[in-house]
Amino acid sequence: MGFRYPIKAKTRQQLAMLANPEQANQPEALPWVLYDTQAWTTAVTVQQQYFLAQQGDKTLGNMEGPGQLPDPQYFEIWYWGIDFLSTPQGAAAPAVGVGPIQDIGSFLNTQRLTWLFSISNKNIGPFPGTFFHGSGGPTGYSATNSATTAKYEFANNGIFDGGYCVNGAIVIPPKLGFVVTLACAAAPTITSPSPMNVRAWKAGVLHRRVL
Repeated sequence: MGFRYPIKAKTRQQLAMLANPEQANQPEALPWVLYDTQAWTTAVTVQQQYFLAQQGDKTLGNMEGPGQLPDPQYFEIWYWGIDFLSTPQGAAAPAVGVGPIQDIGSFLNTQRLTWLFSISNKNIGPFPGTFFHGSGGPTGYSATNSATTAKYEFANNGIFDGGYCVNGAIVIPPKLGFVVTLACAAAPTITSPSPMNVRAWKAGVLHRRVL
């Protein structure tokens, strides 16, 4: 994912104002990612809801509370995305249709995964999952065309362009319930180890109190 930010000189007075708020109740603004992870079981799971619960394992999610932001936090959404947390998959050659590429295709193309954002019982979407590219992942590749040697493959959800751009048009206020629902037409078939973790994320600006 590319980072874009201006590099320009500032006076000491400007830097002091940025580092020290004039009033203690003024919020600070930070680049932030809210994320949550749910497990999908092959041929069983049709949909999952995200951000409704606080994860004990912070590698799976970073919500501070279930289904809402604490007061006085606000979150400007700039990008939405989906990560399929599969690992490079090996299979005995000449295996065909086995591994992460097949699995992500099953979610996005065969079962037509959709993204639905709901806040205060108001829906935004559903939108096709193909718009919600991944945040990153391995960029190498290993394979073989041997009839007897195992092959290995990995896959990413689209190109790393930041995901679906919301452009700051949606702001999540504190203490207001929200949820992301990922849903398929039917349960996807997962050839990688099942269940597979699928992560939904929102990148943007978090406004929170300084003190």
